[in-house]
Amino acid sequence: MHPTSITLILLSAFCHALWNFYGKSSRDTRILFFWCGFYTVAIAFIAFGIKHPVIPRPVWTYIIASALVHLLYRLFLTHAYTVGEISFVYPITRAAPAFLPLFAFLLLNERISVQGLIGILCVIASIVLYQQREARIQFKTFFRYLGKPDALWAYATLASVIGYSLIDKQGMSEFHRYSTDVPLWRAVTYYLIENSISQVFYGLSCLARFPHQQITEIGRTEWKRTLAVVVLSLTSYSLILYVLMTEKVSYVTAVRQCSVIFVVLLGGYALKETYTKRRLIAAVVMVLGIFLIAYQ
Repeated sequence: MHPTSITLILLSAFCHALWNFYGKSSRDTRILFFWCGFYTVAIAFIAFGIKHPVIPRPVWTYIIASALVHLLYRLFLTHAYTVGEISFVYPITRAAPAFLPLFAFLLLNERISVQGLIGILCVIASIVLYQQREARIQFKTFFRYLGKPDALWAYATLASVIGYSLIDKQGMSEFHRYSTDVPLWRAVTYYLIENSISQVFYGLSCLARFPHQQITEIGRTEWKRTLAVVVLSLTSYSLILYVLMTEKVSYVTAVRQCSVIFVVLLGGYALKETYTKRRLIAAVVMVLGIFLIAYQ
């Protein structure tokens, strides 16, 4: 992999970690995501006003399915950040690359090598380490704390990430098969339409759950934070799209996994969260496991 690509992927990983950090440090992450959705939909309108999107009919099934799963992802993630620490929640939600090969093996007939299996075991070991919440590490505590709200929402978010990743993989394959647009515009179009649909439904759920005065207050006082989240998110995604034009997706995913290390450091030292050293070790083990999976 070219050094420039590695630099851009690490920058993308840092942007991804930073926007999650800003989201977590909001007074109410759930409402902040409402406003993020508002700005994202506005960006989609501007982009599609400049260039009209053409979506092949078979792709719509995947876009709608992905949008619905992304809606669950936003609901689960915002609840996880509301009740849990980011240095615990984020790494678990980012463990999807380790479990995708298992589901791809079961659903898409893809193969898993011995090295890939070792990588999956490394990620599982890191998750067990994240789950430890006592001075001494005990395997049985993993099951004791598995039912805690932050763990439940974190693992639900992980399940949604696995779900939309599998859907998007098939959806983009169909898009490339039927579309004549340039690859970068296909990816941006797919992302913006899927994201806009899920954001609209998420916004409606927020309007139904929260007082309008509270929503307005967060939008007025945290508009800079909201814009930062939106810009960092789009920057992170755009950098990955750029690198994917020349590098293998498995390699890109592996290097981008360094975001879990950035998040543990931000959560531990900026938000004063607990078990920073232990979670940092777990983050390194997780990144190692993803590298083994990617470079098999």
